[in-house]
Amino acid sequence: SIGRRSSWSHRGLFCLPWSGAMRVKRNKTFRRILRFFRLEFGINDPYKVLVDGTFLTVALQQRIQVREQLPKMLSARATPMVTSCVLHELRGLGKRGQGAAYIAQGFYRVKCGHTNFLCASDCIKEQIGENNPRKLLVATQDIELGKALRQIPGVPLIRLNNSVPFVEDPSSASKDHREETQKRKLAPAAWEKAKLPALQQKEAAAAAAASTPRKRKGPKGANPLSCKKKKKKPTPPAGERQQAAEPSEADARPKRVRSRRMGGTVKRLDAEAGSAPKVAAAAPQHNEPSEEAEEGLAAAATSEALQRKRSRRRPATK
Repeated sequence: SIGRRSSWSHRGLFCLPWSGAMRVKRNKTFRRILRFFRLEFGINDPYKVLVDGTFLTVALQQRIQVREQLPKMLSARATPMVTSCVLHELRGLGKRGQGAAYIAQGFYRVKCGHTNFLCASDCIKEQIGENNPRKLLVATQDIELGKALRQIPGVPLIRLNNSVPFVEDPSSASKDHREETQKRKLAPAAWEKAKLPALQQKEAAAAAAASTPRKRKGPKGANPLSCKKKKKKPTPPAGERQQAAEPSEADARPKRVRSRRMGGTVKRLDAEAGSAPKVAAAAPQHNEPSEEAEEGLAAAATSEALQRKRSRRRPATK
């Protein structure tokens, strides 16, 4: 049956297909818990595991080899340890604790210094103390001892769930100790408290400056470095300024305009004068031509003569 096969898994005779994945998940959880105790309380590798008689008895019944399983579970070196009181208690059980006492003899012996042997749980409490100065892990199946050790911060507990050893989650006392430690780290030190008023004033001034609305800037112009600079014109001397102000003879000359009526380029005055003869020619002959009409006829004759000369010089265009 499945239940019978599962009981053989710890002997190495048969393993369920999902046992490997579960083991990996458990080991990952154990590493997370041990990391908590390492960072908060300084419990580092190699681990010192204090084992009591109840744990050894249950491990022997489940056929678990404690010395071999502890390093696998913790993923690091581990040293199982017992006190003289624990060994004395196992020997006092007679045949029921004979096998566990034989296994405990091979573990490292912690000198508790008790000439009058105490109860194993009381001896372990004394070794742990108020804050676990020796950085010990405790492996026990005693319910009352577990409750007492959970009240002390920084004590990792190892228990057996049937044939599976596991590390308990950090107790509430350990978690509260971590929160207090973090608050103590975040709180200002004595030398920092003297500088707090000045810092608060600076923060208040910065908050007031941030609350005032800033004046929004308008659109910016072109980058002056990317624009070409204007060239300054040289200022002429005073004499040249007067000459520039007076019109020259060339400026006084009439501009040449192209007259379509005359067939060439003539002066504006000549063109205006050239229109007069035609008007005068249209008049009856009994009136004598005026001087202006005669000048217009002479100008028209000269312009026609110039146009004929130019037309002779021009090459024939195809």
